[in-house]
Amino acid sequence: GHPMSTHPSHPQPTKFDRRKLLTGALGVGAIAALRPHRPGTLHAALAATDGDRIRAENDNEGTLDWQLTFMRTDPKSGNFRSSLIEGYASTMSVRAGESIDLVVSTEPASPFEIDIYRMGYYQGLGGRHVMHLGPFKGQTQPTPPVADERLRECQWEPAVTLNIPAKWTSGVYLAKLTRLSEISNLKSQIHQYESYIVFIVRDDRPAGIVFQCSDNTWHAYNRWPDSYSLYTYDPGNTKPLLPGVRVSFNRPYAKYCQVVDAPLSIGSGEFLLWEFPHAFWLEQHGYDVTYISNSDTHADP
Repeated sequence: GHPMSTHPSHPQPTKFDRRKLLTGALGVGAIAALRPHRPGTLHAALAATDGDRIRAENDNEGTLDWQLTFMRTDPKSGNFRSSLIEGYASTMSVRAGESIDLVVSTEPASPFEIDIYRMGYYQGLGGRHVMHLGPFKGQTQPTPPVADERLRECQWEPAVTLNIPAKWTSGVYLAKLTRLSEISNLKSQIHQYESYIVFIVRDDRPAGIVFQCSDNTWHAYNRWPDSYSLYTYDPGNTKPLLPGVRVSFNRPYAKYCQVVDAPLSIGSGEFLLWEFPHAFWLEQHGYDVTYISNSDTHADP
């Protein structure tokens, strides 16, 4: 992973016990297989799973509306960010039934709406609309200065505290941010400019497969606001991985621009580019899967 990726709510241990780490990384069925057999142990573990949950979730009506259709990056940032509307979540993952802050900035200040989608198969459409929020007033929030160790960390005010319904299925959720612009002569509003906030809802249940999102990697390569990843230092400096450099989770995800250039994924980290096809396939075939983040593994193996 990327031990230099930091999050204030998820301090990372400096040393792992190898046996404990192995136990935390393996699925419950594998743990039962490694341990001496005790009557009822494996049966009890399997009984705690809910193999039909993902199949039932994907029977819900899907939509393509989760896709971005209208966005623009800022040339002055190297086209890494979209300051017209951008945001981040207060934590990378949240349990169903708990709460998470969605933090948004619009420049210039503009009202906006939020639509939340769970990503999966859904008849091949890839997402299900689960909630609409807003409109919100919107405000321009400050770009953080360069701090010690080249850290860029936002101290933005939340737009809304989202209470995650207990019935939401574990998965990767995209909050689609849509800026609203007023048409003065019609006294109405049109949807204009979009980006994502990505977060994970977890349920901590035994499952057939644990899908660990690589959010440490997403932020290690995140160049927001203007080429400030772990791997970009000063212009003209050709040495990667210089010591004494940190990145923060408290900032939006910039446009990913390594290997591929996919501006319509902006705000989703690397999930849509590299991990969503696997989640789509698993849920298409009804695998019993639950989702977590790198931060969850580091905080509590």
